[in-house]
Amino acid sequence: MKKISLLVLFSFLLGLFLITPLYASTLRVGIEQEAVGLDPNIVTAFASFRRIELLYNRLVTYDASMKVIPDLAESWDTPNNTTYIFHLRKGIKFHDGKELTAQDVKFTFDRILNPKTGSPARAYLKNVKTIEVLDPYTIKITLDQPVASFLVGLASGNCSIVPKHTVEELGNLQRKENGTGPYKLSKWVPDNYMEFTKNEAYFEKGKPYIDKVVYKVIPDQMSMYTALKGKSLDLAIIRSGSVLKLAEKDKDIVVVKVPGINVHTFGYNLKRKPFDNLYVRQAIASAIDREEIVKTAAFGFGKPTGPIPIAASYWAIPPEELPFGKPDLKKAKELLKKAGYENGLSFKILAANKYKLADIAQVIQAQLKRVGINTQIEIVEWGMYVNRWKKRDYDAIVELRGGSPDPDRFLYRMVYTNGPVNNFFFSDKEIDKLLDEGRVLTDPKERKKIYDKVQYLLAERAPIVFLYSPTVSVAHRKGLEGFKLIPNESLLYIKDTKIEK
Repeated sequence: MKKISLLVLFSFLLGLFLITPLYASTLRVGIEQEAVGLDPNIVTAFASFRRIELLYNRLVTYDASMKVIPDLAESWDTPNNTTYIFHLRKGIKFHDGKELTAQDVKFTFDRILNPKTGSPARAYLKNVKTIEVLDPYTIKITLDQPVASFLVGLASGNCSIVPKHTVEELGNLQRKENGTGPYKLSKWVPDNYMEFTKNEAYFEKGKPYIDKVVYKVIPDQMSMYTALKGKSLDLAIIRSGSVLKLAEKDKDIVVVKVPGINVHTFGYNLKRKPFDNLYVRQAIASAIDREEIVKTAAFGFGKPTGPIPIAASYWAIPPEELPFGKPDLKKAKELLKKAGYENGLSFKILAANKYKLADIAQVIQAQLKRVGINTQIEIVEWGMYVNRWKKRDYDAIVELRGGSPDPDRFLYRMVYTNGPVNNFFFSDKEIDKLLDEGRVLTDPKERKKIYDKVQYLLAERAPIVFLYSPTVSVAHRKGLEGFKLIPNESLLYIKDTKIEK
């Protein structure tokens, strides 16, 4: 009888072993470009944020539906509409073992607010009046007026909390990290790969599930798909519509798609001629066909948008309902004649072979030629593109702008006079006034009236042509569990992921 019982027990355990999935300890991720620095308060490149979100945390973050949820702050109180009291989780450690306190939070926000830092997040904190440390785990932020999007701003990667002691020692964190995130940077071979190891002290109990994550830089999208198919990658960020269509037909690969919150734009240096001429800008806007751009450059993986990302459906007005939002070649030619360019004009377009920027530029080039506008496309390597973007060294430029579910966070820093990423030299007192009003209102209906006006004015004054929001997509091998893709392209939820061997 005893032998039978042991045999039954052995059979049960063997069966349990056979039906219990074995999980891999390493996740290999294909990403198309190298990080342009790792200092979360300074960087602007999407590629940098894809690394930073594994290394750092913010006071608040987004869930998969882009709802603001607790992160380093386990809760917060709002005694009135200008006061926020954040209660930090206790015992959170930076990767060097030192505990995070409210002093680090204050230091981070003071650093962001310092103009010398050059932080894109300064616009999110513009209305901060005082920052008070009440105790090691409590911090009080008082605003000089209500700001409806304040928490959304704090969820930005640029508002990640950094350690005071490390920044004071190093000056910046572009090449060395010391965050609180689910992973630590263990190895970085530039233009090749970046290796992350599990943070055993991470505050979310049991997470991350995977011990090691390796980001492999693979600029060519077809090569990325081939690596995924050949099982040398587990997950890949694929933007190419043609490659995505191939992946969708592959029975061993899963393609995950969500509507994107980011926006491709076509903008100008308004200090250069002929872009100082309103009629020229309106003519260009009238010549551009967004649907054709989405179909040709993105293989249909995107949606035309106006000044507010189309995925922010409560706020966004479709481009066809806005001035100069539909292609009209006759009108474009009339506007060029009115501007004094009846015989056409020419300029250069800056682009790069990243994020489909060069593909979009080529479609725009063909569209503008139909109305007598000749363009020369300057395709430069990514580092040069970013450098020229910062210096405003271009005639016209194709970009991918980071979007937001709240219009204040998206538009204020981009089109407000001297906004931190207003690299068009755009300035309009009426739009500035409306943006100031929109950010302090708390009634969504009243705010919508403001942002409706802003969208009409931006379309009419045409400092930028808002083109389309690309579909956010990744492809992965079957067996990936728990991974969530969110509309801002974040890979943060790698921390929740498991992968079967």
